[in-house]
Amino acid sequence: MPRPHTYARLYALAEGQDGYFSSYQAEKAGIPRMTLLRAAVAGVLERTSRGVYRLTHFPVISNNAHLWEAVLWPQVRKPYLGTLSHYTALQLHELSDVNPEATHITVPMALRSGRRTPPPLLVVHRADLESYDVTCVDGLPVTSIERTLLDIAQMHDPVALTDALRDARTRRLPIPRELERV
Repeated sequence: MPRPHTYARLYALAEGQDGYFSSYQAEKAGIPRMTLLRAAVAGVLERTSRGVYRLTHFPVISNNAHLWEAVLWPQVRKPYLGTLSHYTALQLHELSDVNPEATHITVPMALRSGRRTPPPLLVVHRADLESYDVTCVDGLPVTSIERTLLDIAQMHDPVALTDALRDARTRRLPIPRELERV
């Protein structure tokens, strides 16, 4: 079991992320990996995927809490975060009735995960996103509406794209020029 001051630092890391944090964040906060392993064995933490942990007694407040695992997954030894994108972003922006089976994230092109395989039901896309391509929904990094629509267009899914564009037009949301005539 971690010492009270260590537990307080873990809680501070996890508080804004629905109870989740990465081993990279813990390391930057001065918490050694061995402490994380001991806390997991003691039941204070659960390891949700390689390099991602959740405080076991942290209350689940958001319906989207599980998405933090996907956002933090790229951040094992480097400060990269995933950005929720594609079908997951459609759902978060409420632009379609799509209910994706998998969580979609976009990571920078420079990120190399080596032999690390993504958790089940995580689809990883690679692109270098600009700051205007990313927004926040419930505190989570999500591709902007315009970027999401462009990503869906590249997925060659006419049903999802048509639904999303209809919903965006109904709500008078911005639509990329490339998609105005679709």
